[in-house]
Amino acid sequence: MIIKTRNLSKQILFNKEKLNILSDINLDVEEASSIAITGPSGSGKSTLLSILAGLDLPSSGEVFLADEPLHSLSEEKRALVRKDSVAFVFQNFELLPGLTALENVMLPLELKAKKKAREVAKNFLIKVDLQDRINHYPKQLSGGEQQRVAIARAFACEAKVLFCDEPTGNLDSKNSQLVVDLLFDSYKDSSSALVIVTHDKQLASRCDRELELVSGKVV
Repeated sequence: MIIKTRNLSKQILFNKEKLNILSDINLDVEEASSIAITGPSGSGKSTLLSILAGLDLPSSGEVFLADEPLHSLSEEKRALVRKDSVAFVFQNFELLPGLTALENVMLPLELKAKKKAREVAKNFLIKVDLQDRINHYPKQLSGGEQQRVAIARAFACEAKVLFCDEPTGNLDSKNSQLVVDLLFDSYKDSSSALVIVTHDKQLASRCDRELELVSGKVV
């Protein structure tokens, strides 16, 4: 299993009261598989993704990513696990505005000291049909194009797990369909597992399975 949780729970303090955000989540995600995490707003989807990716810690229970016990690691060690094993696609694209599309895709490759970073980045931008936009800055790209850059950046990292938080949330229906198609085409050509938080039922249906949360519990 690339991801495993056991009795994972998360509480926060609000007005001196404990609020249960997640309750007793047990989840197994196999290598190279895809899962959609769905549910209404406020159900704990993004909190669960953050914990699975090592960005946050559970209040109790266990979470393993690539056999690493994230629940018992320091932030420094969790950051190393993320660097080695994880890539992200966010709703708001999260591209660096001062870098071109090519440079945005190259950056994580250079941080990992990957060889031929420019060539690899260019090839992934070609895969998402942005060969004519590689030297454009994010402000010169449409929302759909920016998300395609983000997808190219994520898959270029060859991460063990790609986490997507509402990847079509800021896109119109036409661009949403294009981005979803590119996301799954790229996923099928990779060895990454895919974990997607989404309200989009059509996107969820493309995954191997769906985990639905309601009020922090699996239903």
